[in-house]
Amino acid sequence: MDDKLKTFYELYDRRKSIREFGDAPVPDDVLSRLLNVLNRAQSAANRQPWHFVVIDNKDRKRFNETFTKEGFKKAPIVIVACADPLQAWVRKTDSRNYAWVDVSIAVTEMIGAATAEGLGCCWVAAIDAQQVKEIVGIPGHMDVVAVIAVGYPVVELKKEEKTRKPLKEIIHYGRW
Repeated sequence: MDDKLKTFYELYDRRKSIREFGDAPVPDDVLSRLLNVLNRAQSAANRQPWHFVVIDNKDRKRFNETFTKEGFKKAPIVIVACADPLQAWVRKTDSRNYAWVDVSIAVTEMIGAATAEGLGCCWVAAIDAQQVKEIVGIPGHMDVVAVIAVGYPVVELKKEEKTRKPLKEIIHYGRW
């Protein structure tokens, strides 16, 4: 395996959900790079049916009420990831709307970039989406997919063995 591939896979070995953040702010240039990753992400038919609300510490007081875990309240940045089902590609054969899939792709790519930057992230789904919409002023037709906590982790990002299902339980070749 060449060094570029090795670096890529090592990045994903370090990736984990971070629930405790240090006090260091996320530099503007780093945040800008992460937001550009969101913007460049793939989406079905290039529809880009997403919006992201970036909230930093100075705008956080009321927003922190939405978190059940104290550690998230210390993240210097939270990003509210929203899907616009009216702008998304819809698969004709079963009418599946791809807005949530597209937002998930963008956020996953951004989390990988954040890990490369030495940041930690946590995809927070245990939220009251309606409360988040009201606090942030998100239009009614939009879906709140998740809130992403972003910051420098208290613990070092290093490879840890995660309990995962064996490949033979999840991979099927040719047929189920």
